[in-house]
Amino acid sequence: MAAKRDNELQPELGRSLCRVRTEEGNYRGYKKDILTENLSERDNAVFACPRCKGILRELCISTDGEQFCSCCKKEREQTHPNIHVNNMILCFKCYCPLISRGCDWLGTLGDCENHLDTCGYVQEMCKLKCGVVLQRNDHVTHEKENCVQRIVKCEHCKKNFKFCELTEHLDVCPKMKVSCKLKCGVVMCRDKVAQHLGKECGQVEELCKLRCGMKLTRDELRIHVTDNCVQRVVTCEHCDKNFKFCELTEHLDVCPKVEVSCELKCGLVMCRDKVIEHIDRDCKEKEIECPFAKYKCVKLIKRQYLDTHLEEKETEHLKLKLDAIEDIVVKQSELIEKQNKTIADQGLMITKQNETITGQGDMVTKQNETITGQGRMIRKQNETIASQGDMIIKQNRKIETMSQEIGSLNKNAK
Repeated sequence: MAAKRDNELQPELGRSLCRVRTEEGNYRGYKKDILTENLSERDNAVFACPRCKGILRELCISTDGEQFCSCCKKEREQTHPNIHVNNMILCFKCYCPLISRGCDWLGTLGDCENHLDTCGYVQEMCKLKCGVVLQRNDHVTHEKENCVQRIVKCEHCKKNFKFCELTEHLDVCPKMKVSCKLKCGVVMCRDKVAQHLGKECGQVEELCKLRCGMKLTRDELRIHVTDNCVQRVVTCEHCDKNFKFCELTEHLDVCPKVEVSCELKCGLVMCRDKVIEHIDRDCKEKEIECPFAKYKCVKLIKRQYLDTHLEEKETEHLKLKLDAIEDIVVKQSELIEKQNKTIADQGLMITKQNETITGQGDMVTKQNETITGQGRMIRKQNETIASQGDMIIKQNRKIETMSQEIGSLNKNAK
């Protein structure tokens, strides 16, 4: 029989179910309708209690000869028992008062109360005090499967709880499997959630550890710090040195190993640290001085056109060179003239010194040492004059040779 709440069923006093209940709620004699056979009128007059109308239970006889149940006796009423009739009544055959519920017990009135102490069809309150009233036969199933006060074991933490407390416990059970509240897809025990959120969950937002200022989820940060963070360290593909990504563009503007085009647009590509050398030595677009610049050819020419320039200006260059030679000859002639004048002046000085020596005869003795020194100086000067004379002779010869060359060049020019 299914369990019902106490507003549907009421608990029953088991052994009293075989007795008549008065309007006051008191239990008196045995019920007549549980007997297997109905009492005849004669038996009814003998075995029925005139007070409760039930079959006599623990028969008593008053002083005036009236017989009734001991529980129907009035206060201070004098009675004595009739054991022989009482034993007869206890031997009456009867059914269980709960035969309508399915109990098939059959016995005597004397055993009926004992039977009701164990009859499975008697309604009682749940022993676990859940408030449900049900038949004894249903108690075991109810207490194991349905009672809200039954003890159950949490399948997660293996601890015991009342069933009515289990739902509340499951909301906090540390061993219950729960999904991450940030919907990262990970399922874990509830007591691991804090650790998961603190260190593992990919959906927790954190500031970039490289201090770029970005706040992203851990999953996004794993990609961010390697691929997108402006503070990540990257290697210059040209010079193999490490830089922060935010500094890389600035570095590439000066990296010595970046390949760049010649700034003079000659079409060559080279490492930046080779550009200056290239321009100074090889660039065909570099404007350079003509090799005859020392002869006053003032034109700047791109290196690629130098050969053409030399071919086109060959005669002009020769004239410039001749002009330069003539200037040299003039300057050397002037220099020789100055040197001759110097020699003449020195000769005059020597003459004056000789005159002084002659005029100062009295001082000759005292100035012998001085004269001797001066004589040495004169000898050196004479040697110098002789050397300068030889040089003048050589220069004159060189002038004659250059004059001959100029004459030949003039003929060729004509």
